[in-house]
Amino acid sequence: MEIITAPHPTLRLVANRVEKFDKRLLKFVARLEKQLLRQKNPEGVGLAAPQVNKSWQIFIMRHVQEQQDQHDQHQEKNQDRLTAFINPIIIDHSQNKTLLKAPEHFEGCLSVPEIYGPVPRWEWVTIKYQSLDSAGKVEERTEKYQGFLARIIQHEYDHLQGVLFTDHLLEQDLPAYIMEKDQWVELEDRTILSKF
Repeated sequence: MEIITAPHPTLRLVANRVEKFDKRLLKFVARLEKQLLRQKNPEGVGLAAPQVNKSWQIFIMRHVQEQQDQHDQHQEKNQDRLTAFINPIIIDHSQNKTLLKAPEHFEGCLSVPEIYGPVPRWEWVTIKYQSLDSAGKVEERTEKYQGFLARIIQHEYDHLQGVLFTDHLLEQDLPAYIMEKDQWVELEDRTILSKF
């Protein structure tokens, strides 16, 4: 299983609803989770099925803390807790979106390597989705997420709609950055963003 990068055409498709909950799906979700946990430099916090060239309505989210203490074992364990979202629908969200312009809040994407930028996102979202328990039984869930986890969900949900975070940068004329010699450098030539 490999992560595909833009401009791969699968990244621009609206993903198909999952209709068949079987061993094949269970195996795929396990492989997607493993791929996310294995991802280093950069480390990922979410991974959608279209990013591995499967046009299915599935994404995985890693439960990360906004402020992580490297010495806190509980938080390190929590960071490896994953949730699989199958056929998700955002059913409610905050009225306002926040745009966090500090570099530590820039969004990036494993499918759009080396480009980052500030993206406006709802402060909280309520998401309805299906998940699989350890026995492979389908569960219907509705949960509310806020802060950084809500941002991850919106980013991954966009992937299921064929949307990349760079689309938001283009549509709202927001800056895009690359990292050069440990410094954020704004992209002067934004035409590269439209090629994704």
